[in-house]
Amino acid sequence: MSYINGVLVKSNMKLTKKQLLGVNITVSSKEDVLSLIAEYVHEGSEAIKKTPCIVFTPNSEQLVAASKDKQFQLLLNRADIALPDGIGVVLGLSILRGITIQRISGIDFLSDLIRLATKEHRTIGFIGGRNDMAHKALTALQSSYVELHGWSEQPKDFEDTTSIATYSMDKIVRRIIDSQTRFVFVGLGAPKQEVFIDALKKQVTKKHAGPVVIMAVGGSFDMIAGAIPRAPSWMQTFGLEWVYRLAKEPWRWKRQCSLFSFGILVFKEKFFHTNK
Repeated sequence: MSYINGVLVKSNMKLTKKQLLGVNITVSSKEDVLSLIAEYVHEGSEAIKKTPCIVFTPNSEQLVAASKDKQFQLLLNRADIALPDGIGVVLGLSILRGITIQRISGIDFLSDLIRLATKEHRTIGFIGGRNDMAHKALTALQSSYVELHGWSEQPKDFEDTTSIATYSMDKIVRRIIDSQTRFVFVGLGAPKQEVFIDALKKQVTKKHAGPVVIMAVGGSFDMIAGAIPRAPSWMQTFGLEWVYRLAKEPWRWKRQCSLFSFGILVFKEKFFHTNK
């Protein structure tokens, strides 16, 4: 497997991306994505020279933010894999690109990678979450996956993305190298986690830490640890998890307004071709 023009390629197969409101979204099946990641992690000594595989999970809120912040848009587009995490993204691709894809929930994909790490005896790292949530989530997982090896790190509570630039990644990079960590999950909320991952990627690459998958996971630690219950399965199926989360956390209503902004942006592009 190799990178060709920023696209992760396996033999004659590659992960396909389609642009939505200026952001590239991976539209390949989850099975193909997992297959490529499994092969990437399995690479031999040549993998030491490779850069980390970055996985972002852009949703409607992030696409709206990216439409206003071109630097954030560029950052999202540096991801090797951009999962369609949100029913809005799925509908937007259907309306604007005429393609039908399945939503790939970030927390479900995280769970898939945890199972892969356990099966292959790979070490994982959890970074972020408030109130030691990364550690609590890891402990909860290890009670179910007794053979899961991992570590957690609670960085300081960054006030903004600019403060991340001065944060020392040395301790984290050393843990990745010493434990031969192959999966790192960062839950700091967007856009902090994406900026953090971009900075971590540069340090991991510089130190030749080997093939490492670094994924942005938002608030997944809270759900894994049981601090926030996940929506019933039927709501997950119909892409209504955001409704359930809003009911549990009413203070999020301002963030959910981005769904309406996203709809307006899709409407404008559909009929006025504002991004073409």
